[in-house]
Amino acid sequence: MKKKLIYTLAAILIGFSTSIFADSTEDLVNALVAKGILTEDEASLLIKKNTGESKARDQKVKSKLSISKYLDDAQLYGEIRVRQEWRSADQFGTPGSIDRSRQRYKITLGIKTQIANDWFTDLALSMGSRGRSDNATLGGGGYAESKEELFVKRAMVGWAPTDWLKLQAGRIKNPLYTKSMIWDKDLTWDGFSWGTKYKMSKQTTISTTGGVNTMQGDDSQSTAGVDTDSQYMISAQVIGKHKFDAKSGPSIKVGLTHTMYTNDDDGGLVFDPTAQGTDAQTYINDLSLIEVPADYKMMVKPGLGMTVFGDYAYNLKGDDRRKAWVNETPGNNGGAGDDSAFMLGIGFGSYKDFIALDKGKQKKGDWKGNIWYQEVGTYSVDPNLVDSDVFDSKVNLKGIAFKGQYMIEDNVKFNVAYAHGEINDESVGCTPGVAGDTAMCIDSMDLLQLDVTYKF
Repeated sequence: MKKKLIYTLAAILIGFSTSIFADSTEDLVNALVAKGILTEDEASLLIKKNTGESKARDQKVKSKLSISKYLDDAQLYGEIRVRQEWRSADQFGTPGSIDRSRQRYKITLGIKTQIANDWFTDLALSMGSRGRSDNATLGGGGYAESKEELFVKRAMVGWAPTDWLKLQAGRIKNPLYTKSMIWDKDLTWDGFSWGTKYKMSKQTTISTTGGVNTMQGDDSQSTAGVDTDSQYMISAQVIGKHKFDAKSGPSIKVGLTHTMYTNDDDGGLVFDPTAQGTDAQTYINDLSLIEVPADYKMMVKPGLGMTVFGDYAYNLKGDDRRKAWVNETPGNNGGAGDDSAFMLGIGFGSYKDFIALDKGKQKKGDWKGNIWYQEVGTYSVDPNLVDSDVFDSKVNLKGIAFKGQYMIEDNVKFNVAYAHGEINDESVGCTPGVAGDTAMCIDSMDLLQLDVTYKF
């Protein structure tokens, strides 16, 4: 009876063995034979049974998805967002208005990989063929509407041979430290970027970053309908960050950026702030931008953090940009001095400690809210790049905006956004930029958005 029990236990243990432990299984069986617990015939039967089960398990594993032998790490990520949005606007100069309510959704799906600690990639798909917005409208086009398409949002290869150097090429995430007044967060770069970081001490870090963003001759940011040389946007930036205390803060971060364009006057066409129904509102002639973004962060009390933030931009060629338009349209002299833009805001939020505030990390039950004022001159920034939500992809607007967030779960958040804007300089006669959602010269506008986002 005792021998049968031991035989049964041995069979169970061997049954749980895998091919990885094949040698150990045979050693166990041989040890049981040597002690006289199993006969050689019984041992042979157990080993034969285990070998057959191992082959079946191996075949099952081989039928699953295999991972490239070159990958050290791979991470699948993405998000799904649903949104209720209300927009309204009154047209400047002539009667006209728009009042729109939409239900929208957004999908992003990506995979990041790491190779040999030095090389990395990022491939992401999303909706939105032009990159300014990844949203789609529910029910758009009625029952006959085709299913939404996914487009390449990012496709890049990166190399980080040291802790202080990172190089990227392809369709990459915007590498610059900047704000929504200048850059829509959905826009990516097509080109090359570099980044360096030097720690002067535990509290102070100096970074540089920049790159080349390519805009081919058939892009709307070039000259429409004309075969021209490719356009290149070249940016260089230096960033300084200082933590007055590494663990408890506060901290201050300031950047200085210069952005310029090549071949910006091919075809002889120039920016026209009063153009209607054409791309002339988005030409890139006479743009040489200086930008100074900044953030100050501190803990007001345990669990409550505060951020004071701002951005300033100045077009070194702003007066030339206005004169080029005046030469194209004699008699229109509006917009004198509209060569700068600024934003200033303050935010509060619940954070575990200063380190969480500094990194923007929040958990279930945490909240935050930011409110700011911004004013963007007609000739101050590139109208192709400004935020598509808060002020509808337009320049020559001023107003306030608010964004609030509550973490329902660690990966599920609820957001609310509100903005009210008005024309900044009426002498220009329009609020130029990408057509956006209103497709009009705005006298005043309001925006309200409610979002739920699930991240994975």
